[in-house]
Formats: sequence, C-alpha cells, structure tokens
Amino acid sequence: MAEPSDSFKQFDYAIRPSKQVERKIMIEVLLGLPRGGYDLRQYRYLGFGSPFYVDFVMFHKYLFIREMVCVEWADVERRMRFNKPFKFIKLRLCPLSAYIPTMRRTKRHLVWLDYDRSLDPDILEDIDGCLNRVAAKSVLVITVDARPKPPDTGVEAQGTTAENRELLTAEAYRSWFGRYIDKTITREAIARVHVAPLFYDVVIERIRQTLTTRGGGLRFLQIFNFFYRDGAPMWTVGGVVGTAEDEGVLRDAGVFNHPFVRTGKDYLTISVPPLTVREKHWLDSRLDPNLTAAKLAFELDEKLLENYRKFYKQYPTYMETLL
Repeated sequence: MAEPSDSFKQFDYAIRPSKQVERKIMIEVLLGLPRGGYDLRQYRYLGFGSPFYVDFVMFHKYLFIREMVCVEWADVERRMRFNKPFKFIKLRLCPLSAYIPTMRRTKRHLVWLDYDRSLDPDILEDIDGCLNRVAAKSVLVITVDARPKPPDTGVEAQGTTAENRELLTAEAYRSWFGRYIDKTITREAIARVHVAPLFYDVVIERIRQTLTTRGGGLRFLQIFNFFYRDGAPMWTVGGVVGTAEDEGVLRDAGVFNHPFVRTGKDYLTISVPPLTVREKHWLDSRLDPNLTAAKLAFELDEKLLENYRKFYKQYPTYMETLL
C-alpha cells in the first residue's frame, strides 16, 4: 500500500488557479443534475480534504451537500480536527481502503478520489471498492498526477539514469495495466511529460469491468475529462454511475450540452494566465470575440487571452487579507 503523501505541507490547496477553475467547472456541471431528478442535497460527499478542506467548503456552499466524510491518512490528526470548517463533517483518520467497507450501498454519493500521486494498483483498488459500494446515480471523480512514475522499490533514485527510470516504469506499467489496454506499453510510450491518455484507457476499462461484474445494467456515464497543471500535470475523469435510462435522463436535462462536459477520450485542457487584479478587471470590462492581444493595454499573448476568454467566469482572484 502506498504511503500517505504530505504534499499539502508544500502547497496551499486553496490558491492553485487551475485547480480552482476545475472545482468551479465541476460545480457548474453538477448543478445541472437536479434538472434530471438528482437531488445532490441528499448525497454524501466523500473526499480526502487535507487540512485545507477546500472541496468540502465549496461543495457545501454551492451544491448544498451537508453529509460529508473526510478520509485522511497522513499523520496530522490535530491539524485535521483543528481546521475542520463544519461540525457536521465526519473525519476518518485511516486509509480509504479501511473506510470503504463501511459505506452504505443504499446511499448516493459524490466521491472525489483526488490523489496527488500517479496511477497505481492501489488507486485502481480504491476505485473498485467505491464502485461496488455506492448506490446507483452516484457520482465518482478520480484525479491523479499524470506523470509516468516508476514504482517505489525502496532504492534511492538519485543517480539512476532517465533511461533506466523509463525502462523500470514501462515494465511496471505492463504488469499493472497491461490487462486493460490492447497495446504494449513501451519505454517510448511513457518517455514524455505526461501519460494522461494511457491513464484514461486504463481507468475507463477498469471501471467498465467492475460495473459489468456488479451487474444491474450499470455503466459509467462520463461527464468530466480534464487536464491541468499548477506545477505537476494532473488528470481528472468523472461521471455518474447509472444505467442507459439514466443516460437518457441526463441527456434530456441538457447535462451533456455543457461546453466543458467531456464524454470521451479527448480532455479539456484547463490553463489560465496569471493576471493582476487590475488586468482581470480591464479584460472583464472589454471581453468580446473581437478583442485581440494587439488591442490590450498590457502584454499578453493570443493563446493566453483565448484561455482567459474560455475560463473567465471560473477565474479565481486572490488577495491578501490582514486579520
């Protein structure tokens, strides 16, 4: 079993701009589910939280979810209890695999398995466990580091060549993931900045196999497929655990018509430019299809301007407050 990560000690999860855009997009899309009869207020949110609890605060405020469970494995019990923003959040200090057997199969869940490590067999087991415990019409979202990572062999990686790391990773991935894809995983296939397409194929096939075994006509009705980076490249996939009838209901409700919904392998790249507050306000007051980089009052290339135009409604603004 992988050891818990302490990445929250290095990064404030509340102020990563692309991550925050992702959260807002997810909320925007999920707010369309009630039109299809999905009462998210009655769902239970299950997530990892960390001492910042950002997802818990946002999902309570904007999705009106009140039943919440935070699973945390890192050795920060006092920080987790001290920073808990709402009394009703149930804190479970254990690995997710230890919590999963306690989940009620009759309860609809919104589950976000938001990992800060690359895909591995333990994550696939967590996905399986959740899929076998949540009620139909639940929502499952998975986020992983999209970089190819060699397995932890306990041997110090310093001094190991890039070629050897790539060969080790390819060998491990063939062992871990080979049964889920119809092509050989070569060194060349993982010798790149990220392997989000590979992870997509593996996760979607594993989900398909698990739901087929569970039965009941359940399938994964995908609505999210995002790629972003606030440093490390991250990949997210998510959807509804439902039936063919549920798919029709979601289609009739217009959920699949949202411009940021992705139902296939092509992912939405979330990328936003760093802007000052004044630059953001200037752009917002003049934003229209005819605005080009040449017409701006400050330097910003055309691609970054287009990215801002795409995500301006979700763009976060951060300001220091002295309390």
